[in-house]
Amino acid sequence: MKNKKLLLIAAAGMLLLTGCKDASSAAPESVPEQSAAETPETEPVSSEPEEKVMVTLGDSISFGYGMDDYDNERYSGIVCNTLTERDGIKWHDYNYAISGDDSSDLVFRLERGRAVKLPSADRIIMYIGANNLLGVYSDYMTELTDKYEIEDYTEITDSQLEQIQADIQEAMQDQDKFRAELQQRLDTNIEKLSSDLEQIYTMIREKNPDAEFYVLNIYNPYVGVEQSELYPSEENFGDFAQSQIDRANTVIADFVAAHSDLIPVDIAAAFAKADPAPIIGKTEIEIPEDVSADISEVAGQNYIDPHPNKEGQKLIAETVLAEMEKHS
Repeated sequence: MKNKKLLLIAAAGMLLLTGCKDASSAAPESVPEQSAAETPETEPVSSEPEEKVMVTLGDSISFGYGMDDYDNERYSGIVCNTLTERDGIKWHDYNYAISGDDSSDLVFRLERGRAVKLPSADRIIMYIGANNLLGVYSDYMTELTDKYEIEDYTEITDSQLEQIQADIQEAMQDQDKFRAELQQRLDTNIEKLSSDLEQIYTMIREKNPDAEFYVLNIYNPYVGVEQSELYPSEENFGDFAQSQIDRANTVIADFVAAHSDLIPVDIAAAFAKADPAPIIGKTEIEIPEDVSADISEVAGQNYIDPHPNKEGQKLIAETVLAEMEKHS
């Protein structure tokens, strides 16, 4: 049963999406000086609010995974709505976040010009790096199953399922070796985060040297989780996750410190103070009705969804807004 669940998580981990609108207000043309007798009636002053652009970059957290109303419930939408109501300036959120992206994916997308509104952005928000850590396990499991070239997991055969389970069992039989391989992947991905962030910074500043640039760090969604099938060990899983997230956050902090124009936003500290953590948390795995009976046995079993819930998205927004207030 455990291995069926691992397979499902590996398959589900391959879920993978956005964008929104711009305008500018032109200053009125000056008119020649006239005598009082010649002065025409004064034209009404436009009541249209000033408009500004915010570009949001990142992964599923910035995309708003799990929200019913992405535009208004994800943190970037909340930030723009709050700024618009508070300052009387219409803020547009161009959200280019993609679920599942790690730092290298963001480099790839920027190289291909995905974030088309970057040059006109007044503010930029970036939350990237969580999948450099969380993606390690699903990538490992995906590699184990790739050789079977299964395009649709709802059509998996019993023999394929049995062979995949056997492969996973063999890979995890030596737990020390399994953990060592995952740790090596984590080390590689954290190093990659460091070099990717510099590339991202260079590409963004080449397009837009002046926008306020807010860089968010990573929160730990596994506080209090003692054991996990993702990482079989006697070690407390929440502590292990914290140790790896701390490493990634050190990379992010060093990156921000190296560039005086970057503004750090400490999401990790905000979530650490919240009790309980404002994440989606335990939820049921949804299985299509036509899926293999063997896989559907895990339907209804709980697993931890690390994405922020509505309160978590609000907390991120409040933390970002507090930093914006300091720099306004």
